[in-house]
Amino acid sequence: MRISTGMIFDAGRNSMMRQSADLVHTQQQLSSGRRVLRPSDDPIAAARALEVTQSKSVNTQFQTNQGYAKGALASLESTLGSITEILTDVRTRAVEAGNGAFSDSEHRAIATDLEAQFNALLGIANVKDATGDYQFAGYQSAQPAFSVGVSGEVIYEGDAGERAMQVGSTRVMPVAEPGSKVFMADPATGESQVFGAISQFIAALRDPASDKGAAVSQAIGDMDAALENVSTIRASVGSRMVELDALGELAAAHDQQYAETLSQLQDLDYNEAISRFTQQQTILEAAQQSYVRVTGLSLFNLLS
Repeated sequence: MRISTGMIFDAGRNSMMRQSADLVHTQQQLSSGRRVLRPSDDPIAAARALEVTQSKSVNTQFQTNQGYAKGALASLESTLGSITEILTDVRTRAVEAGNGAFSDSEHRAIATDLEAQFNALLGIANVKDATGDYQFAGYQSAQPAFSVGVSGEVIYEGDAGERAMQVGSTRVMPVAEPGSKVFMADPATGESQVFGAISQFIAALRDPASDKGAAVSQAIGDMDAALENVSTIRASVGSRMVELDALGELAAAHDQQYAETLSQLQDLDYNEAISRFTQQQTILEAAQQSYVRVTGLSLFNLLS
């Protein structure tokens, strides 16, 4: 095979172009701090880094959901606490009404106070959460959870759905409770047993002919059942909040692991890169000088 002058020129030019490209690539690595700038730099590392990045993104979304879930459960726990206070107060007033020395007017005064508590409890039952949804309406969160019927009965208008969020790869956590569960709505009629019990007690206190002893006993028993129900729900909410703390710690640990793995796959060894950059500069300069001597091109005379 005969070697022509053109072939010598092309070979020298191509060599310098490759060396210049290598030098630029090393400069880009040094400026970015990344060893892998494109998949061809290390196909295996690039593929693995993509997988880890996607996993990290999913983990970040779980952490975001955990934050939303914590806020929702904290709001729910606070609301359940308010319900507990009202039910406890109703029970206390029922115990007071059991005083056999009370007159009808005193019973009516207690009834008036209980009516205010009834209305306050109804307001809580139709409270909205931070996102503007009715907290106790189940999946029907765009409408009030409870309404008052023509006879004064309180009817549950929501459903039994438990709104939930995915807070882990295998964990979908309820962040709300349906009002039918909290206020013990009758599945057949939708009428709330809690509101019904308070309403019946108020009516008995206002009726001079009613058996106050029986009404008081019934009211205390009804409030005990309602309080036990709410206490059970609050305990469940508390357990979920504790679980969220554990999931948050686990997600943070995963974040750290993902960051370390990405660093191992992508980050640049600066000592090696600087040494390589210096070597590439030296090789490129030597190639340019050699090309000038071989070809005698005036352009390289000016550059040298």
